Amino acid sequence: MTTKKKIVIVTASVVILGLGVYFLTRTNSNGKSVLGGNKKYIDEGDINTVPAFSASQKVALLYDAMNRYNGTDETLIFETLTGVTQAQFGLINKAFGLKNYNRLLGYNTIGGTKLPLKTWLKEELNDSEYSLLRKKFPLYL
Repeated sequence: MTTKKKIVIVTASVVILGLGVYFLTRTNSNGKSVLGGNKKYIDEGDINTVPAFSASQKVALLYDAMNRYNGTDETLIFETLTGVTQAQFGLINKAFGLKNYNRLLGYNTIGGTKLPLKTWLKEELNDSEYSLLRKKFPLYL
């Protein structure tokens, strides 16, 4: 076989392989593979893969994370707010309302003042942690 034939065969093989990979991974505007395969994406609205958002559940988790005798669970706060949108945080903020907070002890006890979520977070988190949340939820913090 001549060198020119080898070059043509190798070039054709690379082009065919490249086209195959392109068409196997290419998706249409609905996020489905052009060649089928029923590839699903979260933004398709598949309710089986995306848990329903519940502001009251998030409030309960946040409250539990901050209302502890042995200190705040910062990890739980951030895990609870991971994936939460600005609009969803607004719902969480509204659902939290005003809860009794004792600034001396740092959690819900007798003698506290009713304070909003913003103040609870500011009191319970250090400055850098609170700053991270402020960047994510600037309309509410």
